[in-house]
Parts: sequence; C-alpha cells; structure tokens
Amino acid sequence: MSINFREEVLKRKDQLILDLQKLIQINSELTTFDANRKGAPFGEGTKEALDFMLAIGERDGFSTVNLEGYAGHIEYGKQKDFVGIIGHLDVVPAGNDWTYPPYGAEIHDGKMYGRGTEDDKGPTIAAYYAMKILKELNVPLSKRVKLILGNDEETAWRCVRHYFSVYPESPVSGFIPDADFPLIYAEKGISRIFVDGKNDLSDVIEVHGGFRDNMVPDYASALLKPTKNYVELFQAFLKKNNYVGKAELKDGVISLNVVGKSAHGSTPQFGENAIDRMMSFFIEVGMKGSMLDAYQNLLLNDFLGKKLGVSYTDEEMGELTNNVGVLQSKNGTYQIHLNLRYPNHVDFDQVVLKLKQAFKVYHAEVTVDKHQLLLYKDPNSELVKTLMNVYKKHTNDQEAKPINIGGGTFARAMPNCVAFGPHFLDKPTFIHQKNEFIGIDDLLLATIIYTEALYELAK
Repeated sequence: MSINFREEVLKRKDQLILDLQKLIQINSELTTFDANRKGAPFGEGTKEALDFMLAIGERDGFSTVNLEGYAGHIEYGKQKDFVGIIGHLDVVPAGNDWTYPPYGAEIHDGKMYGRGTEDDKGPTIAAYYAMKILKELNVPLSKRVKLILGNDEETAWRCVRHYFSVYPESPVSGFIPDADFPLIYAEKGISRIFVDGKNDLSDVIEVHGGFRDNMVPDYASALLKPTKNYVELFQAFLKKNNYVGKAELKDGVISLNVVGKSAHGSTPQFGENAIDRMMSFFIEVGMKGSMLDAYQNLLLNDFLGKKLGVSYTDEEMGELTNNVGVLQSKNGTYQIHLNLRYPNHVDFDQVVLKLKQAFKVYHAEVTVDKHQLLLYKDPNSELVKTLMNVYKKHTNDQEAKPINIGGGTFARAMPNCVAFGPHFLDKPTFIHQKNEFIGIDDLLLATIIYTEALYELAK
C-alpha cells in the first residue's frame, strides 16, 4: 500500500495543533498523591489531561480505557499481538520567569511554548495522530496499536505499575516518544537519594531550594537571624558574581533569594544550581556547621561525584552524574534530594555504600528513595533497524546512528521497546527549563516519522 505520510500529516496540521494547545493549557503538575482520591490520585490537573486525551480518542472512534486516573489507553484493532507506545501527561513544575505563560500554549516564530510541549504532551499527541491517520486511511494491519497514557512519569511511575498490574500483556514491538531522535538504545540507571541531617547553622532558620530532584534548581531562598548585616553582604555577593537575587529585612528576619538556571537532571552541566549559590554565600560569610561542611566537601559545584568518590566514565555511555535537585531545611533538620545517574559497568550498591560512608562523617544519613536499573537494548536489533530506516528516510540523515542518554523513559516499563524522538539533536531543547517549546515543523516531522514507524511495525 502506497501512503504519502507527509501529505497525510499536513492535511491534519491545524487540528493537531489545536488539540495540542488545549492539552498544554491544562496544568498537569502533580499536586499530591492520594490513592483514595477517586479518579484523580495525582491531582485534578492530571485527571483533566487524561480525560482530555481519552475524549479525543473517543471523538475519533477509538476504544479507550481509564484506570481510575492512574493511566489509560487508546487502542486500535482487535488482534492478539500489538505494537505499544507509552506517553505521559504529567509535567514537572513550570518554575519561574517564563517569557510566555507556561500554560498558554502560545505560538511565536514557529514555536509553541508551554510546559509539556516537548516533554511529553507534544510527542504524545504526535503518536496519537499517527494512530489516527492509520485508522482514517483504513490501512490493513496485522497487529493492534495501543497508546498507553501515564500520569506519574516525572515522579514515581505509579501509573505504569498500576496499568501493567491490570494489563500485563507485552507488545511485540513499540517505541516511547519521550527522548531524542534518531533513537535511544541505552539509558543510564537513575536514582533518587535522600540525605538527612541536622541543620546546625546557628543563623539559618530555613533554607529551601528546587522543585524536583530531576531538575537543576533555578531558585533558592533562606531566612536568617539578623546577627550580621546579611542584607548588605548578600547584595555584595550577588553583585560580585553577577547573580540575580534579593535580600530584605522584614519583621526582624532577613529573607534571601537567589536565582539559578534550570536544566534536566540528566544534564546538570547545562544548568546553574541556585542551591550551590546560596550555600556558597553561607561559606563566604563564615558560617560554621556540619550541614555546610557536608555540602561544601561533598556536593558543592560538583555534578560528577568526584568529591563523593564515585565519579566514573564509560566509553560508550558517558559519565556518572549527580544533581543536587532539592534542599529543604526547617525546624533544625535538613533533607537533600540527589538525582544520581550512572552508566554501564557501575555497581550501584557500591556507590550507595560510598555515599553513606561519606555523609556519616557529617552525621547525616543516606537512603535510596527510588532506583531504576540501567536499560540496554541491542542497537542491531530488527526493531532498531526498522525505526532507524524510517528516521533516515524522512530526515535524509543517512549517517545517523542510535545513541544512549542519561535520561529515563518508559522504555524501561514495557518490553521490546526503545525511546524514539521527538527531539532532533541539532535543535535546542528546554525540557525541565523555563520557556520549554516545540517547533511546529519539528512536531509535524515527528508525526510523519511516527506514522510510518507505526505502519512498518504493525502492517
């Protein structure tokens, strides 16, 4: 069967963009998790996003399922074997200082701006339209196509655990539209690690920084006792380092704020850690205490784990990285959230042991809150070859080769799948940062690629 995939996608351009704008305009940041909150375990925003996607699936004549707001699916066909896709509708917090509203879905200079445009609502809509096109063309397929929709990818993956407990079937092949083109065949191991100790800095009442461990924090704030002229000292610190921030004395308490630059937790080198900046100020003004000593000697300005003694570089998969994503200190205690990612040939248990030994010196405890094992798929498999051929056809990038990343995708959650797009490596990306966007032309090209990829896998 001869199909002009580009032409079919462009016919539906306006409706695709409109559907994505409506989805982006839903604030689907996780609020709180409550298993007893009927239909909305992750909050009303994620419920609304899932309801919206399932509604457009029903609008277009697909079979849909909603699993109590945890997850759902949109399905085409009745065959036993199926091709699987997983997208996610939850987003990380928008953060601060956007040029355009993070939930406005405004289009400027050929780009749609908004939290989730590239991670992961944009590519989820693209994958949905790939299904829609095959259905509307009534293309003969030998396999079902199922788009699974998760609502908890950015936090704890409770969505897919619940989904696969109800639907334990595995696809014969599939892809996850939540990473990079040309294709991801390996993903680093990912962990969230908590460090807990006592805040023994006598002048520090509270310190707060960051939203999530998998984001480089773009802000940090502190409340201090006015035992020194911290307002002038902080203003001088900001000026000397060319940082953006604020200091003021109000009701007998000094309030400090400093701005950083957010980035994805897998690429901390592209961010500017606001927690580092606040702790550097504490050091500069001569504060003393085990919390600050631990931070200075083990974490400050080091995203490679060198100070912790766990740095490692794998020739194929690159470096171990460690992002200080969150610091919360109140009522005399503190907790730091680390996002540690490791390549092949790293013994994670030994890394944790070294962290525990290192922080024990400073009377702090280390616990692993979450750990996802490293993922590695054969780059010469039939699935990889098929998807790579489709990518090469529509980009004319004949030299393209599959790659590995530090990020983690739902490819770990479903067998026989790899991560596939939507980001083109020669384009900038702002996922987990302010001003996240997706180029309209890139969105359409990804949809073209996904449509033919689905056809090749399911025909």
